[in-house]
Amino acid sequence: MHFHLARVSTIAEIALPASEFALRETFSRIPGAKFEIVGVVAHDTERVMPQMQAITSDIAVLQSVLTTDSSVTDCTVITSRGNRGLFWMNWCERVREVVYLLAKNETTVLAASAATSEWQFRIQSEDRDAFSTVYESCRDAGFPVEVKNVHEQTTLLKDSRGLTTQQYETLQTAIDRGYYDIPRNATTEDLAEELGVSHQAISERLRRGHRSLVEHGLSSPKSDSA
Repeated sequence: MHFHLARVSTIAEIALPASEFALRETFSRIPGAKFEIVGVVAHDTERVMPQMQAITSDIAVLQSVLTTDSSVTDCTVITSRGNRGLFWMNWCERVREVVYLLAKNETTVLAASAATSEWQFRIQSEDRDAFSTVYESCRDAGFPVEVKNVHEQTTLLKDSRGLTTQQYETLQTAIDRGYYDIPRNATTEDLAEELGVSHQAISERLRRGHRSLVEHGLSSPKSDSA
């Protein structure tokens, strides 16, 4: 299977205080806890953010605290190991409403995490104007969202030329994690850890992927007066 660079979408990073969204009481009692949503469900208002990974000193204590948090209607520990636990979550209506507003107008919630009493969301859209509508909808509903960053992201799409599957996976992960950003937000070591391969394998995939893209890009030059 082969791929080439094709589509550019817009990514927005949005913040919302836990006091206005979820886990306010939990942060009040365990301020050092960190949370990351696994498998965000953006368009199903009944099953938003179904799984949550937590990092804290005592998972059993955290579960007890979560059961008394007003934003949580039910939670179950799926797995736990050391200071990490994976929870199956049911959230209150207010939480579902926020996620629904963030996912309006063909936007998609890519990631959600929380630490130090603040939630961070990463949402994607093909239309930059859609983010203005999302922001206004949240503000109109009384949710004080703050836009931290908006940037363009290139997505690799299937084609009959260019990259192998491994090269595609590595390059797309590099794009997603900010390896090509200025300043760079990820290293080859970060990519190797995420993909579960050696640093050398990442370096080779990047070099070969870059070479393939350049060769295909140069194979059909366009007329240019410059």
